[in-house]
Amino acid sequence: MTVNKYPQLLLLGDSILQYTSYLPHGVSFGAGLAEHCIRRLDVINRGLSGYNTANVLVILEDLIPSTVSAKVDYLLVLLGSNDACLPQSPSKQHVALDKYRENLRTILTHPSITAHSPKILLVTPPPVNEVHLQENDFEKGYSELTRVQKVTAQYAGVVRELATEFKDKNVVQVDLWTALMKEGARLTPGYVDDGKMIGTLEKGDNPGLRSLLLDGLHLTAAGYKVFLDEVVPVVGQEWAQESELELNWIFPHWSTAPRIDRS
Repeated sequence: MTVNKYPQLLLLGDSILQYTSYLPHGVSFGAGLAEHCIRRLDVINRGLSGYNTANVLVILEDLIPSTVSAKVDYLLVLLGSNDACLPQSPSKQHVALDKYRENLRTILTHPSITAHSPKILLVTPPPVNEVHLQENDFEKGYSELTRVQKVTAQYAGVVRELATEFKDKNVVQVDLWTALMKEGARLTPGYVDDGKMIGTLEKGDNPGLRSLLLDGLHLTAAGYKVFLDEVVPVVGQEWAQESELELNWIFPHWSTAPRIDRS
């Protein structure tokens, strides 16, 4: 019998991806994505809480399987929330913007990844809600904010630039920053666009973003729902064209599956 390998959708990033397998309020990004990919792709989570691009580059060859052991058809990359920590942040996770750009470019062109020729979903880091984040930073004993909206926006901008630069190399942009900002505005009662970014200390606490961000940084169930809605349409776009009677699963429908007691 022919040996069939399940191709993979590999999630590479920080806590935003690590926590996709959690079940806040009964919603799981990981479960939703796995359901979308069932019998077609194994979803592998390599989200590492606290990691930035500099951390990931040290172990990238250990995170991406060899082509002998697996086939990565899709790679989702979400890094930047930790890189965007302010230089003076006591967490010492900061990576300068130009270095962040360089590190992401190195990841996208790394031989461990290009060997698989995957479709790469390059995700912008999500926004923050500074008032909410400040509450949590102060609880940790920090004397000032670890992240601010305008800086995180710059890191999201780098991701957009690289997605455009690599668009002819099977890289697709997933703009989580914009999707969450738009949803945050929509969920804010009486919101009026005055040209200033929501989620800043200047604008004050934003109830829309507070409903999407668990602690001003990580995603709530509602936030992960927004994320999932951005990712699903670009994974397996060709599946929608398949007939229900001829689904292109790795192993066939039970009615046509081979049996050991039949030739």
